[in-house]
Amino acid sequence: MLKTIFQYKFTILMAMLIALLSLLPDSSLPHPSLFAFRFFDKFVHFSMYAAISFVALLEARCSEHCRALHLLILTGILVLSALIEVLQATLVASRAAEWLDLTANALGLVGGYIAYRIFLLIRS
Repeated sequence: MLKTIFQYKFTILMAMLIALLSLLPDSSLPHPSLFAFRFFDKFVHFSMYAAISFVALLEARCSEHCRALHLLILTGILVLSALIEVLQATLVASRAAEWLDLTANALGLVGGYIAYRIFLLIRS
């Protein structure tokens, strides 16, 4: 168990950071006008989940023949994402669960997987 925790240390840290940022009250987050364009929050969701999926797949240390492990990792992150959305709706008064957030998270996971596969092609 401890070996697994150390193997996925950056993924776990990123998951904790994503959960923290997602569950903070909306008023405690900065709202710079530079990023005040429509659907910016969906871009952030996509980016966070693309990054965590890419890192998790790298930390899995399994490249070509591990599609089942990769699917398990990505499904686990998607379940965590859905759980965070539910917690936002139930625990944080200034936050709400949104299907578009969950969709952006799922698309981010796919984007991270594609980036990982491209990384493998470039590296070999």
